[in-house]
Amino acid sequence: MASPDSDADADDRRPHALDTFTRRGVTMMFGPKVLTHPILLAIDQGTTSTRVIKYELLGFHYKERDGERKDLRPIQSAQHPHKQIHPKPGWVEHDPEEIIENIKKCYREVGGAFTMAVGITNQRETIVAWDSETMKPLHNAIVWCDARTAEIVSRFSEKEKHMVFQKTGMPISTYFSATKMRWLLENSKDVQKAAARGTLRFGTMDSWIVTKLGARRDSNNQELPNVHVTDVTNASRYLLMNIETLEWDDDLLNLFGIKKEWLPRIVSSAERVSGWAGNPSVTKDKEKIELEVYGILGDQHASALGHRLREGDSKNTYGTGCFAMRNTGKTITRSKRGILTTVCWKLGKDEEAEYALEGAVAVGGECIRWLRDEMELVSDANEVEECAKTVTDTGGVTFVPAFGGLFAPHWRDDSRGVIVGLTRYAKKAHICRAALEAIAYQSMEVLEAMELDCEENSKSKKRKKTSSSDGDAKLLSVDGGASVNDTLMQIQADVLGKSVRRPANIETTAYGAALAAAIGAYKRGVYSWYGNSKEPMTVRDVLGEDNQNANDGSKLFESKSTKEERAKGRSRWEDALQRTYGLDTYCDKEQSYNM
Repeated sequence: MASPDSDADADDRRPHALDTFTRRGVTMMFGPKVLTHPILLAIDQGTTSTRVIKYELLGFHYKERDGERKDLRPIQSAQHPHKQIHPKPGWVEHDPEEIIENIKKCYREVGGAFTMAVGITNQRETIVAWDSETMKPLHNAIVWCDARTAEIVSRFSEKEKHMVFQKTGMPISTYFSATKMRWLLENSKDVQKAAARGTLRFGTMDSWIVTKLGARRDSNNQELPNVHVTDVTNASRYLLMNIETLEWDDDLLNLFGIKKEWLPRIVSSAERVSGWAGNPSVTKDKEKIELEVYGILGDQHASALGHRLREGDSKNTYGTGCFAMRNTGKTITRSKRGILTTVCWKLGKDEEAEYALEGAVAVGGECIRWLRDEMELVSDANEVEECAKTVTDTGGVTFVPAFGGLFAPHWRDDSRGVIVGLTRYAKKAHICRAALEAIAYQSMEVLEAMELDCEENSKSKKRKKTSSSDGDAKLLSVDGGASVNDTLMQIQADVLGKSVRRPANIETTAYGAALAAAIGAYKRGVYSWYGNSKEPMTVRDVLGEDNQNANDGSKLFESKSTKEERAKGRSRWEDALQRTYGLDTYCDKEQSYNM
């Protein structure tokens, strides 16, 4: 039986579901006379909730629509949270079946039937184990931030750690998927039994969603086997994929004791990975959901695509933590400063992969919640900005929120948070402004480290010239909940000495997943089934020079700081950083005593 991506299924000749409806006599309801814009869905499966957003594709170029720019416009969305399960301190789990049910709820609430293509973006590293025969989870999903695998991480020698870093661009850490799979193999009897039977399957959330909800019909309407895939961006977070070959690496598999048959097949970020959906208007099982999946991206990669990052461009996501990413084009850039090397995306089976540098700040918006919930300085998170705006500086106060250590580029587990420079002059507004500065300075350090790595890579002549333009290194694109804070964004621009661009729609993660699906659908000839001979949506439409950061309504925050002001602020920040080192000796003992 042919696989979903086999040439044997005659992709370009198989009528799409919408075309089938038209031929069945309901043209006026679903045909091009009424449905003038194709509809796409983005599934955004996050750490705390799942959203489904419906988009319409603009610039489809029916005769009466000429002049529309090729873009996606959100028209409907639904969101449902899921439980955070904490069996022990430091352990975080999710119920995989609850997440699937939430996707179904969202899908029905937005009217997901009659959709041309689906894109998936997901929390990375979180791992699910299931049985390929029963299609049931064998254990709760172990979430990316779960710390239970610390003992497993400690087993590896320096030589083994170096080998993993060279092959994957990642350090061996509790953060990534391989250690979580190893823990399941050692501690879950159900996982062990499935491994012995040969029915064990591992995958990140994208794999689980496609396996459970992906359409399973070939071009002859015959049932296909379960689809078990993941895209290169998610695969790059397993610690098992070689970032040069983009394949599972035998040395890495042997090191972690993982069999290749347990893992998903690696695909590109923009191609059809499921079978064909049946016609929902005639399906016997009206509750059945069959997704035609054309794009998959891990969450930060989807955000980068949503910003339309080209080589040299950077983005920063401001959430609980901060996640910065810089597109390095087709060049694999190795960092000397604690920054991760990862796959940015691969937008089609026949396209070359693009790579990225990525750095994380542990405490971003979380320090705002700390001021509200623990310190009780404010009653509402929005009050922090209002307070910060009442002063022009921090009054000499510097806040380093290293509550559990520092991430990139310092990687100091022994750091703990400090507030320094307090005088009788200092008041609540100064501390609130210092908290916003802390987010900006931590992000600055990551972004500067990336820039230095890229400069050194360029000077060493390892860089490939891959685009007609290198993007805009003087501009930072931003998204995430905390990016709506205008004061924070202006502080970030001043600290960096460069402009900050915030799109009108900061939900760039779902938008990026929808763009990937649109590109994947074009590559499979789906648009031709709508009677359109032109070419929406190609890679060039998304990343070409004329469409760089094409979202309308963006707000630009231009730097107002001088070089001297930036140097003085940097010196104050670095002095405070030094004071965080080694404080775990005192803080952790005190916490144990108080318990």
